[in-house]
Amino acid sequence: MKKIFTITVVVFTLFSSTLFADGGNDLINSIMKSADVSEEQAKGGAGALFEMAKGNMEKSDFDKVSDVVPDMDGLLKSVPALGGGKKSMFNSAATQLVGMPKVLAAFDKLGISREKVKLFSPAIINYVEKQGGKQLSKLLGDALSK
Repeated sequence: MKKIFTITVVVFTLFSSTLFADGGNDLINSIMKSADVSEEQAKGGAGALFEMAKGNMEKSDFDKVSDVVPDMDGLLKSVPALGGGKKSMFNSAATQLVGMPKVLAAFDKLGISREKVKLFSPAIINYVEKQGGKQLSKLLGDALSK
């Protein structure tokens, strides 16, 4: 009986640590599935959209969004740096991008087609609505449409 209990505990521990390893990564999994992208691409693309929203929202409103999205800091850090190591007019211009042009440049750098932006946004807005309610998702949607 003791062996069965021990085995059950070990199996449950392994299963639950695998299931919850990403701290409730439903958002990223949803994006990966709907947009057919890798985890790195999903995180970087979501981060680029959240970064744009952050620039279009009041700080207190974006803080509310951050409260319902696991690892928001990690997503924002997943956005690839634009520009390159060599100084050029293009690299200088790339670092000055804001809004949707910056999102599209990040998607390009991540190897995601620009058409897939329209697949990321609904997944992000729906996730925020499920976690934080309609009012918060509307604020986010408005910020993403500017």
